[in-house]
Amino acid sequence: MVLSNMRILIIVVTFVALISAVHAHESTSNTISVNGQGNVEQVPDILKFTISVQEKGVDSTMLSRAVNNTVNQILHMLTNNEVLEKDIQAMSISLHPWYEREGQNSVQKGFVFSRNINVTLRNFSRYPLILEQLFKLDASRVEGFRYEVEDQQSAYLNALKLAMKDAKTRAKELMTMSNKKLGDIANIVEVTNYRPLAQSSSRSSVVFAESSQYLPGSNVISASVTVTFNIE
Repeated sequence: MVLSNMRILIIVVTFVALISAVHAHESTSNTISVNGQGNVEQVPDILKFTISVQEKGVDSTMLSRAVNNTVNQILHMLTNNEVLEKDIQAMSISLHPWYEREGQNSVQKGFVFSRNINVTLRNFSRYPLILEQLFKLDASRVEGFRYEVEDQQSAYLNALKLAMKDAKTRAKELMTMSNKKLGDIANIVEVTNYRPLAQSSSRSSVVFAESSQYLPGSNVISASVTVTFNIE
């Protein structure tokens, strides 16, 4: 009796599994999934770079005064060149020991005091003059040049719309070839791992003599989606 009940249970379970498989197959066959890609070209509208001012010496107080004096002159020069206060960050300060090698030993000679100024430049035509004046003011380094699109999110959303349009076009073409009719959207997956990227410039500051030498070109911002449609 127990054996008979076990056989009945096995038959029922098998039957349920078969029914589920059939439904799953029908569900799968009634949809179509396609990938869509969208690209938007946008010209960078800001240039970011970092100005470093550094002094070496024995008296840390004197070093601080010398560096801060140079920084103040640089800040004044930047504002005179139409750089907005909100586009200037001058909070980074560093003080550390200065060592030199003597034989087998490292001997402390004093201190290194430095400050960094992060600049966002919107008027590219001002760049050659700013560089020229920076070196007259004894800036230690100008580095980290990178072109960026300030409103990258809007560009990405436009690329996302193009990706959706591309997915629908592909799906319609496939349905036309299959003599079937495309239905409503069943599911959307945003495939892109979106992170705004800066376009770096490897060019040395020495070569920026005229505006034609630092045209930023354009950035391509991409988006991709996977869209599942119902089949009518």
